[in-house]
Amino acid sequence: MKSEAKLLLGLGIGVALGAAVGYIMGSDRKEEWLEQANEFADKVRANVKTAIYKGKSEVHDLKEDIDDIAEIAKKELAKQ
Repeated sequence: MKSEAKLLLGLGIGVALGAAVGYIMGSDRKEEWLEQANEFADKVRANVKTAIYKGKSEVHDLKEDIDDIAEIAKKELAKQ
């Protein structure tokens, strides 16, 4: 994509987001929209924390497996 097209696409997206935010803020249902946005953000935050925890746990398990394999390899090499 050419840089002009990227610029226009970014500008279009920015205008659309700005219009949506302006509409929401001017709406009578602003509080409801903000509450829903906060709930969504909380869910995303919780999912990210869960994914990070799972990732750290899997890395820890993988490290233990690698350490076990390295120990077995050392013992096998010592036999020779």
